[in-house]
Amino acid sequence: MDFDTIDGLAALTTDTVLVRLYAYWRERRGGKRFPARRDIDPVDFSFALGRVSLVDVLDDPRRFRYRLVATILTEHLGYEMTGKYLDQVPESEMRAYTERLYETALARREPHYERDELVLDGRQWKHEALVLPLSSDDRTVDMLMIYRATVRPWPAVPSGS
Repeated sequence: MDFDTIDGLAALTTDTVLVRLYAYWRERRGGKRFPARRDIDPVDFSFALGRVSLVDVLDDPRRFRYRLVATILTEHLGYEMTGKYLDQVPESEMRAYTERLYETALARREPHYERDELVLDGRQWKHEALVLPLSSDDRTVDMLMIYRATVRPWPAVPSGS
């Protein structure tokens, strides 16, 4: 969903932690288009820890490597992805969905917010996500900081429903 101000994002969500993290990202970028990883300090956004993941964006070929995965997301998934690549996510629909989420933020070269309820690999998910680009040279997005609030998946959806 499109937004370009803190108030614009706040109009899309009731998650005050998500809005506060976006305000922090804007503050840390200063006059640049994107903050760099060195500009952010997890101590500064301790209010969001457990819901924040850091993902390296690698090129040639394009891959996403999980530097840190939110503990709440790990609990909901049931497996750990820290230190692994997105293409190692075992569920095909989850992998495709996540790749699309990341690629959307990269293509737009701006923060991307999404709220959705969907069925992935037989499990229903309800979540909000905010993907915040980071860049070490203020041109190439080389890391994504992702806030994801999820509701524990509901039981599997019976096939044919």
